[in-house]
Amino acid sequence: MLPVTYYPIIFQKNGEWTVNLTPDPALVWWWAKKNEYNRVWSWDRPFPLWLAERIREKIALHVQNGKAGFSLRRLGRVLRKTSRDHGWLEEGAWVPVRGQVTEPIRLVAASAEENTILLGALLPKVLLGRALTPQELRRALERTGVRVAPYVLTAALQELILSGKVELVAAVGLDRWDRFYCRRCGERERIFTERLTGSPQPTRICSACRELGALTDQTPLYHWRDKQPGSEPPLTPPALILPTLTRWQERAVSEIMAFWSNPEARTMLVWAVCGAGKTEVVFPVIRAALAQGKRVLLTVPRREIVRELSERIKKCFPGLRFSLLYGGHKEEVPASLLVVATTHQLLRFTSYFDLVIVDEADAFPLYNNPMLNAALDRVVIPTGKQIYLTATPDRSWRRRAERGAIEVTKIPLRHHGQPLPVPRLIHTALPKREDQFIPAVVRDFIYARKAQGRKGLIFLPTVETVEAFAACLKKAFPSEASYISHIHARDPLRREKVERFSSGTLWLLVTTTLLERGLNFDRLDLMILYADQEAIFSVETLIQIAGRVGRKADDSGGEVYFVADRISPTMKVARNAIRRMNQEGAKFRTKSNDC
Repeated sequence: MLPVTYYPIIFQKNGEWTVNLTPDPALVWWWAKKNEYNRVWSWDRPFPLWLAERIREKIALHVQNGKAGFSLRRLGRVLRKTSRDHGWLEEGAWVPVRGQVTEPIRLVAASAEENTILLGALLPKVLLGRALTPQELRRALERTGVRVAPYVLTAALQELILSGKVELVAAVGLDRWDRFYCRRCGERERIFTERLTGSPQPTRICSACRELGALTDQTPLYHWRDKQPGSEPPLTPPALILPTLTRWQERAVSEIMAFWSNPEARTMLVWAVCGAGKTEVVFPVIRAALAQGKRVLLTVPRREIVRELSERIKKCFPGLRFSLLYGGHKEEVPASLLVVATTHQLLRFTSYFDLVIVDEADAFPLYNNPMLNAALDRVVIPTGKQIYLTATPDRSWRRRAERGAIEVTKIPLRHHGQPLPVPRLIHTALPKREDQFIPAVVRDFIYARKAQGRKGLIFLPTVETVEAFAACLKKAFPSEASYISHIHARDPLRREKVERFSSGTLWLLVTTTLLERGLNFDRLDLMILYADQEAIFSVETLIQIAGRVGRKADDSGGEVYFVADRISPTMKVARNAIRRMNQEGAKFRTKSNDC
């Protein structure tokens, strides 16, 4: 597709001058005439969007400063100097835009006029709090049932831009120091220069967020800049059906509600052991925020978890309409007060939410990701609040909690009140890349699961080792091969396999850390092979994986094995951390019984 270029435009009305941009000067005449502008001038040649935007800024600054005697000639000098400063050496001149509109432009304008009424009501809901490219905007409109031709949408957006309701910027633009950066993800380092087909000049492309769609210095990015329409509280609060909460969950709910009511508090950590029901304890505060007409975001790092989370919300909030956004799937409810999304989807949002809740806050790819953490801070309004939920807060979170820099509530016991299964550390030889043997501890694990009618998960560090080991197991256990499978993030059948494992038609899965968190299985035991590989199996990851076992009230036990060629410090730290959690939980249970 050929790049779109933009013309600087100057309007004059009652002695007031304003500056803007347009892809076609003819498109602005009908709007200028309708709004009784005396005169309109356009530069006689276009510029790439990033440069046109900088030219607009320089000219607008010159006009706003009100320098005595400024004129079109002086504004032309400002324009030419700005373009030369950025390596664009072409000359040009201001030309008046008159009413000689061609028939095709007249038809486009008339069509836009008809559609602007519809789009004027819909675009605030679709664009509010978001920054979208034209393609993303068209797809968002289509999901609401509105199909608009690209040229009609461009014309309608042009009117909204000229009237000051929508802002147009280059997706990859210049900062105040004339350095290119991405306006979606904030990236400044990984901006690469390429020469695209049809573009006479080099094009800057952001590689950091390319998986959401390539952004360049010629890609338009639109966001709503007019006053945000207020969200009215619903006539009745949304219905909420919660499972019976434990005493320790009820205490957490009380502390979370106190945090929500405290105007000074901004951040809260919900520190709960795996399987404690931490997600349910934030549902009451979600209901309270929605009842007040507040905008709420519930976000998790992984798409597999967000799907499962959306089902829980539908069950606990019957009839509540909300937007569900994750890679490859969009269920948008325009202007919905509740958005459930993966953290990557936040890159398309601007400051918008009153309450942001981050479930599994320490999970990949959010953990230690500056881009996504910056997005989390950006999407909450200045007076908004953030709640982080995790079973394994890292040292920095724990220190902030100890200092009182953030609010914290703990849930040290699972809903059934039983301790976490403590891992057994197994030192044994494991197959190298070229080997194809099954360690005795794995054989015993498989025979025991079959004899007891239980399910088994075997975790390995990489996709390659998962596939190779699963194939080896099927050869070693031919009569059980139909009950054995493997799963990883690149597996197109992963959802089907998870469902089969849940139903029991598969009872042994070999997996990567894909199944580290977020999913619940009954009658489960697990084993981690190569648990000493700390780059994959950190302390937090080992604890999270171990937390998959014993989550059901009728099966609160289970076996967990950390298996490796050596017993690493990380394995010991994870086991000891689980023991400490059990000790704290026991103290809390005793204290609760005394009360």
